[in-house]
Amino acid sequence: MTRVITAGLSLVVGVTLLHSGDCSAQINSSGWSSRVVKLLASNSDEQRPVVTSLAIHPEANLAAIAGDDHVVYVWNLAEERFAQQLRGHRDWIRSLAYTPDGRALVSAGNDRRILLWDANSGRQLAEVAQLDVVVSTIALSLDGQTLAAIGFDQTLRMIDMTTGSTIREAKCPCVDMRALAWSPSGSKLAAAGRNGKVRVWDALTGEILSEEVSHRQRIRVLRYSRDGEYLVSGSEDRTLRVTDLHTGEKFSLETGNAKVMSLQFCGPGLVASGGSDNLIRLWDLKQRKEITQLAGHTGSVAALAYEGEVLVSSGYDATVRIWTRNSNVAGGDRNTEPRVGRLPSISR
Repeated sequence: MTRVITAGLSLVVGVTLLHSGDCSAQINSSGWSSRVVKLLASNSDEQRPVVTSLAIHPEANLAAIAGDDHVVYVWNLAEERFAQQLRGHRDWIRSLAYTPDGRALVSAGNDRRILLWDANSGRQLAEVAQLDVVVSTIALSLDGQTLAAIGFDQTLRMIDMTTGSTIREAKCPCVDMRALAWSPSGSKLAAAGRNGKVRVWDALTGEILSEEVSHRQRIRVLRYSRDGEYLVSGSEDRTLRVTDLHTGEKFSLETGNAKVMSLQFCGPGLVASGGSDNLIRLWDLKQRKEITQLAGHTGSVAALAYEGEVLVSSGYDATVRIWTRNSNVAGGDRNTEPRVGRLPSISR
């Protein structure tokens, strides 16, 4: 086991510039504009990678992008260019997470390895862990000291980021685990997978605090809101399940024919979900309704990330879209290709 030290990282200023890819701006009528980033082929077959994992740096200046070509791409959001390519994985990268202090990036996936990278230089710092199963999802505690990991077995692992040792293991509700989330206080961990059950543990003791069948099919993603008001799950059964953590009240939101592939809070009471119908839906949890749709992807929206008023989406069309809110949509560039950001139909 390689010893991992997250404190006192040696940060190197400056990186080798990479090709910026194809980046174009588009305005839509929903009040959001997007810039499209097309990834370049990284291997001899000239196939651009399917992107299934995203993370935004805490300072909202970098976006980490990864998928089926085993490479982590780092996009500079301000300068609109690729800043780094991180090579070290040998198979599909399924999950990314920046440390809360922004100094490091953690990646994991089908090669069963969890790797730590210097966020500034792109240098691989260490192999945090080598597991005996595919790692589907990782999540860092708010202090950055503990990494939770799940995958294709019935074990939740909590790993010390300083030593790389396993602090605790807990039994999961099924062997195909996909979704994982820390509560804002860091006191709870929630996880879910193929059987539609959401299990919540005490993060300090490993005690099971609750378990509920929330969906009829596989749960793909779980998110706690940053203010601690909500826990939301998204499933292949085409629903979001919302729990009000203050009142205990639960309700569901239907996405029509779209399996929910990704989910992200975009502010208090505002959730974005990405689906198999290639759309991003924005939901107002207070009003319990869908308020708009963002269109442009031509494949399932497999990953979403949000930080600093920037929403990043990606998926099976091998593109990444960077969305920002517009104060005046009418003032946008009229020469850009129009994309639909339509209000949802009243009936479903």
